[in-house]
Amino acid sequence: MSASLTSKLWRRERVSSWLEFQTTIAPFLNGEWLFRGVASVRHTLVPSVGRPREGFTYSVALEEALLDQFKREALPFLDHRPITEWEWLALAQHHGVPTRLLDWSESPSVSLFFAVWGNDHDDAGLYIVRRPSAVVALDCHPFKVRKVSFFYPGYVTPRLVSQRGLFTVHPKPDEPYRCGEMRQIVIDKSCKPDFRRKLDSSGIHHAAIFMDLDSLSRRLVALRTGWGGNGAAAPRASRDGAPSRRRAAAEPVRRFDPNDPNKGRFGGVPARDGLVLTARVKEIEADWYSIALAVAAAPRARTPLTGTVTFHLHDTFARPERPVRVRDGRATLEVCSYGAFTVGVVAGPGGTRLELDLADLDTAPLPFRER
Repeated sequence: MSASLTSKLWRRERVSSWLEFQTTIAPFLNGEWLFRGVASVRHTLVPSVGRPREGFTYSVALEEALLDQFKREALPFLDHRPITEWEWLALAQHHGVPTRLLDWSESPSVSLFFAVWGNDHDDAGLYIVRRPSAVVALDCHPFKVRKVSFFYPGYVTPRLVSQRGLFTVHPKPDEPYRCGEMRQIVIDKSCKPDFRRKLDSSGIHHAAIFMDLDSLSRRLVALRTGWGGNGAAAPRASRDGAPSRRRAAAEPVRRFDPNDPNKGRFGGVPARDGLVLTARVKEIEADWYSIALAVAAAPRARTPLTGTVTFHLHDTFARPERPVRVRDGRATLEVCSYGAFTVGVVAGPGGTRLELDLADLDTAPLPFRER
């Protein structure tokens, strides 16, 4: 296995209660750290314009065209016109246009808000990085920056003030961001409703974060419905009551899972047309697993596998589609993941489709299968 798979990507600490979170975050409240919350710990730090999506392949030309169109068509809606390219980019980011920016906050509470709202299916993550000693000079164009850099924009929207926001700009926005001192607090999904309630009592809620009538309405609905959900179905429970996505043994029907996008797309079986998809999962550190995938001809198949095999991973991977050339009758791929997902494969000259839900892999560690 390559060093990139086994090396520690960043330090993780898991919390399962508000008290545990307060104890864990305490060393980072001295003003020397910055924070980013994600509703699913599966997500890596890839800027929105570089994230894989159907029908969209990242290119600088496409990114520039998208920003230019926003600048032309946003003018009628603005009270004050942004002055610099940095301000335009920050404004586009805060209104949902895919950009090469990642949002960070000086406030762990604001970042925690974004971690615990969004979905209740996955554990949340709070990324922590050290505040840089210097930020990028804003006299250059953001598309000319050569390395990942932090910057404070002009406050072109009240949200930036309320969120105590700043950004990283990424010259290669389709590549995940990592840095040497990065840490991550993993928040168990069962804690999210309680965290939402406690944040609200501290003044961290939709109306305060977004400062508009739509967000005030969201807060009022949350107050009246008890903080329990985000409009999504609750995850199934295992026999000991812990949330689980693993299918019960007595349940023969495969169900579509919107949080597992490959489920049912590749035929539902790992063996077909004389080909077999297999996987081995191994824990390499707490909450982090290596997955060795392989496609080969079945033992009694008449012809060996040739050509190229395309592995389809969960869409939270930076590159969810991975073509691999067959060598000695096998195509292999090694990746790392926080939890289980469905792997799809298109293989062989005939385009045979294979599918394996890693949550059904009895040889995999139980915590991996239940995420």
